[in-house]
Amino acid sequence: MKVLINKREYQVLDSPCPHILVSTKKELHGWWPGKRECTSERMLINPYNGCSIGCFFCYSLAFPGNFQLFREKGIITVAKDFDKEVAHQLDSIDVASCGYLSPVTDPFQPINERYKISQKIIEEFVSRNIPIEFTTKARIPEDVIPLIKTQSHSFGQVSILTIREDLRKILVPRGASTKDLFQNLERLSRESIFAVCRIDPILPYITDKVKELEELIERAKSSGVTHIIASVLDIPLKIKKEVMECIGKFFGVGVKWDYQKLYRENIDGYLNAKIDYRKKLFDKLRNICERKNLTFALCMEYEIKGKEAVGLNKEFMSSCNCEGIDIPVYKREKDKFYPAANCNGNCLNCTEAKCGIQDLAMGKEGSKKSWRLKDYKRWSRELEEKSLSLF
Repeated sequence: MKVLINKREYQVLDSPCPHILVSTKKELHGWWPGKRECTSERMLINPYNGCSIGCFFCYSLAFPGNFQLFREKGIITVAKDFDKEVAHQLDSIDVASCGYLSPVTDPFQPINERYKISQKIIEEFVSRNIPIEFTTKARIPEDVIPLIKTQSHSFGQVSILTIREDLRKILVPRGASTKDLFQNLERLSRESIFAVCRIDPILPYITDKVKELEELIERAKSSGVTHIIASVLDIPLKIKKEVMECIGKFFGVGVKWDYQKLYRENIDGYLNAKIDYRKKLFDKLRNICERKNLTFALCMEYEIKGKEAVGLNKEFMSSCNCEGIDIPVYKREKDKFYPAANCNGNCLNCTEAKCGIQDLAMGKEGSKKSWRLKDYKRWSRELEEKSLSLF
């Protein structure tokens, strides 16, 4: 079988799932422009467009380009030799923020077993002493933890939606079992790697029972976790029909009707549950975390005030950075990178730019810009010029 993309034919490979190999020159980049709640800068890395983990509510199904190839035909696009391109880009800069593998699709989904691009990218980061993080609903491969352990600020996030394995099989059908997900956290913590538990997203009327959420948090704490991140499902308008159909199919027409009544707030093309529902739930979760001596934050949660979308982390976050760990900006010294002194990585609220990069002190004017590889190169030149001026 072949598919045609931009007037070019690609052979579809079948194992371990349908996919194509595409050469790429895509660049490392920061958070997307517009509203932002992520306090720290990240260099975003997406080796795979499409994800066979199989969450019916995945927002990437609404993304353009090759993501639509997966939505329509179930074909994953693999960025061929992306690790080599990442290595080249890292060698072109003298300033780096923590890598993020990956903010869109699972880095350890089944296709990664064949190509191991995620492990290769992790190796490129840690070999230069640049921190990197990952978020997964899969079992962490055995060769990942020894790599992550070699870099002091690198860490892992594990997304656990429910303590009920029967429910997990519906929501994350080809992800790791609930038992394996908690074992992920234990394996990280046992090696002194910072581990985050993400309850992300919570599905109203399906996984929002406070007693079950508290049990999930307690099990995460027992697995070595000190920080919890949560969000409530939002639904891209582009896939609203499919998501609602799945809600009705798996949980009944009554729950589907409840969703239609609850999901009334359109924030930039995403339907959100009513703000009163979300705030009530977040208040309960933060209180649970405080009682258990855990920090808490939200992921991309907003309310509309006037005509502006305002983040909810100012109201609910109890950590300095939303991911619960303070990771400074890193700077090159010869062939390795080292953390900038006195920098806690809280760029969104920073006013002093202790890293020396004024653009990253975004708290001064409330700036929420999107940074590209060209910006990292520009900052590298600026730091070099500043260094030369001292002599």
